[in-house]
Amino acid sequence: MTSGGSLPPNSRNYVVRKQDTELLEKLLAGEYCYVFNARQMGKSSMRVRVMKKLRSQGCKCIPIDMTRLGDFSIEKQSWYEGFLGEIFYGCDLTNNINYQDWIASHRNLTNIQIFARFIEEILFINFPYPQKIYIFLDEIDVLVKLPLEMRNDFFAFIRSCYNRRAEDGKCDYHRLIFAFVGVATPDDLIRDPQRTPFNVGYPIELTELTFENGKEVLTKKLEGIVEEPEVVLKKVFDWTGGQPFLTQKLCQIIIDYAEDSEPDVDNLVEEHILTYWEEKDNPTHFKYMHDYLVNHVEFAPQLLRLYQEILQKGEVKTDDSSVQMALRLSGIVIKRQKKLFVFNKIYQKIFNENWVEEKLAEKLANLENNLDNSKAKPKTLGMSLGIASFVGVGVIILRTLGLLQSFELNEYDRLMRWRPSEPPDPRLLIVEATAKDINEYGVSNSLTDDNLAKVIAKLETHQPAIIGLDYLREKPLPDQAGYQKLLQYLSNNKKIIAVCSISDDENNKNEPSTKPPTVVEKEERFGFIQLILDIGQVNVIRRHLMFQNKISGNPCQTEYSLSVKVALNYLKTKGIQEENAPRGFVKIGQVIFKDLLEGQGFYQKIDSGGFQVLLNYRNSDVLPSKLAESITISDVLDNNFDESLGSLVKDKIILIGNTDPRGSDNFYTPYSFQLVSQKQMPGVIVHGHQVSQIISAILDGRPLITFWDRWVDWLWILGYSAVGGVVGWYFHRVLLFVFFIGGNIMVLYLVSLIFLTHGFVVPLVPSVLTLVITSVSVFINFERSPPPLTND
Repeated sequence: MTSGGSLPPNSRNYVVRKQDTELLEKLLAGEYCYVFNARQMGKSSMRVRVMKKLRSQGCKCIPIDMTRLGDFSIEKQSWYEGFLGEIFYGCDLTNNINYQDWIASHRNLTNIQIFARFIEEILFINFPYPQKIYIFLDEIDVLVKLPLEMRNDFFAFIRSCYNRRAEDGKCDYHRLIFAFVGVATPDDLIRDPQRTPFNVGYPIELTELTFENGKEVLTKKLEGIVEEPEVVLKKVFDWTGGQPFLTQKLCQIIIDYAEDSEPDVDNLVEEHILTYWEEKDNPTHFKYMHDYLVNHVEFAPQLLRLYQEILQKGEVKTDDSSVQMALRLSGIVIKRQKKLFVFNKIYQKIFNENWVEEKLAEKLANLENNLDNSKAKPKTLGMSLGIASFVGVGVIILRTLGLLQSFELNEYDRLMRWRPSEPPDPRLLIVEATAKDINEYGVSNSLTDDNLAKVIAKLETHQPAIIGLDYLREKPLPDQAGYQKLLQYLSNNKKIIAVCSISDDENNKNEPSTKPPTVVEKEERFGFIQLILDIGQVNVIRRHLMFQNKISGNPCQTEYSLSVKVALNYLKTKGIQEENAPRGFVKIGQVIFKDLLEGQGFYQKIDSGGFQVLLNYRNSDVLPSKLAESITISDVLDNNFDESLGSLVKDKIILIGNTDPRGSDNFYTPYSFQLVSQKQMPGVIVHGHQVSQIISAILDGRPLITFWDRWVDWLWILGYSAVGGVVGWYFHRVLLFVFFIGGNIMVLYLVSLIFLTHGFVVPLVPSVLTLVITSVSVFINFERSPPPLTND
């Protein structure tokens, strides 16, 4: 009877379990399989027997003991050549192919490419269809010690061999099957967040031997030695719990040391196993378990704590955490019915509560010693906050230099799109000239003067409050007769606001500077249509230029934008007008508008000429324009809305302009997702958003969007840097640290969104930067010491 190493395939001592049949059936079905469990659970013996059965069916089986590949300090190429050599010589092909010559002829390829050629040029050719080829990688846990990149590449290639089956139902890769045996988990095979996990293969979960399974084999060996083999064997199982190695070992002890036919099993266990177990641990079993628990690289304190909890409570529910999986691989516990138990009484006696407390005390002493000796890491929360201050000031300097502006603008646009939906503005109506309207009623990408006059006349009969014309009319279009008709309407109708353009910037998308029609110029019933752009990879409108100083010699002599002129004239009908305010502020009714200057918020480098505010776009999801209802020029002139036009127009602000997407009067906004291919917003709609912003703030109390004072921004940024310092100082587990940082970033986005809906712009990007940089800096330094003793 053998109690160490793999049993021969014909061994009568082998106890068959249901997993033997399960593994054979899955392999014959072409499944990749992995048998991952603790040491000395019978994995290798099962592999040997399954290989024999596969070979009896004509399959080619190639066992590879990964421990034979040597030290991983050797070059990657040499390691791969050694690995492929193990497969080659395991196939007995030395008479057919010179392996060294074959390798030399392929040295111009990468290691993975050579691996693939080896499979296709040697394995598939020498073992043709329909013969199946099985490669068993034993002691797979050795590969976990490979350099991370090398291990990821190796197992990613094996996974790709499985995926090749989907390309061709008859391809040779259906005949290639890998099986993995060792002390590991599938997660250990590929540990790269940028790669797909090792998600192929069928797990074979080895369980303990049962008395019923082992009775026939083991009692035969006890016959002639003991008087009642079954009774004695039950006592053996009472001690070992069916652990394969210990069960075989204890049976061998009975055979070797029983003094009579009625052996005292308890006494034999005490004498030959429990007493001075370190000296009698041959083959090594308990010492491996001891070293695994005490010296585990990642989880030693946590393993001891978890094992102590199982000892005290008798059981713990499984959650498949990394610590639980590591403890299961030690072999000291076993999973039954979704709970972890100590495997057997022998383990409970050797690794008892006193032993656990002693080892934990040693770990705690080592931890304190390491903390005392560590000079490179922050020792106090105060030092962590010092790092936080340094990082916070650094990020503030970067922001002041304008190096974060483009990133902040991108995230500001994202938050603008995330805001809750609003109802359309009921006071506005857009009369849009579509591409169809321009083709039918226009010329040169604009309505003719005659048709524009007809539209105004039609709308005027329904008593609008104000009409804003987003059309330049310095000259007739196309003839004098139509132009004179239009001028007559502009002269007689004091509700109409016309426009002119100021073009003093090469980046301005508007047409060259123009004069307003003469009949409105004298009464100052006009405004400029210049829109201010944030210049970048895509020029985006985020600001509202409300006022601009008159430029000497410029034909467009007005300080008012079209939106302000329209809004003020409309508010005047409500008894509200502009009032005196300090320099840098504009007061309309009870609402104060504050001039946006360079250096405020994320605008560190901008042209802050004129009087600007952030444009608070309306965010209605029910309309494409996100603003207000609209009708087309055709609807007006063709009487499509003749019956309902009165309710649509009466007492409304009417804005008339082009919405042809092919025209030049289209702009990118935060709603364009900052991609050139995305939809632009017509100028008349942008002016409508500007008008709506003004009147909604005054009549509805809708918030304006403003920046905090500079010193408030700085305090906010420094505050989040302090949060990062505390997080990096407090958390020592990578998973918890990453989870908490990710959670804080999500909270920061949510808080920023809430503040934005109330009109305040939070310094989001600088806060995220300081949080991440500070927390990672502090965390890395703290991680130089062992993690605290926790139950995690």
